[in-house]
Amino acid sequence: MALSGCATFDQSWKVDTSITKKNLDNVKIGDIIITSKDWRNPMSWFGHSAVMVSKYKVGEYPELSYGYYETDIILWLRKKKEFTVLRYKKFNDKFRSAFLKNLPDTKHKEYKIVDKTDNSAFYCSQYIWYLYWKTAKDLGYSLDVDKDGGYFVTPYDLLNSNYFDKVEF
Repeated sequence: MALSGCATFDQSWKVDTSITKKNLDNVKIGDIIITSKDWRNPMSWFGHSAVMVSKYKVGEYPELSYGYYETDIILWLRKKKEFTVLRYKKFNDKFRSAFLKNLPDTKHKEYKIVDKTDNSAFYCSQYIWYLYWKTAKDLGYSLDVDKDGGYFVTPYDLLNSNYFDKVEF
């Protein structure tokens, strides 16, 4: 039952990496990449998430002992088999500007499972949740992109959130 917060990966959300590599211009700053679950690795039972932090860079908290890491999108995609790209429905120029201002304060933290509003450390999906939550807060409104609004946020909570649209390729 511990995995009940993680929805089944909907086949229609999967993107073939070769298609994405040909269409990198479709991916924008702030887009969220959710990978499929990997049952062989307990740390990947909930999938993984990363966020576009520049035109061709992915920012993420990949695993314990790594902390924050940025990777070129092409190199990052070579390691992934199936994933989905999501875009916040209200990601306009004003949101983008505030989002980019929040990025420096979320780097150089340790990877640790913490309450989603705790910015002393991050894990993959909480890092993304926090960026969106803080950006909206800075703009004067409340935003919880976590589908179930719980204490923790999983990649699939982001995947199933009503605040995002699937990026078509």
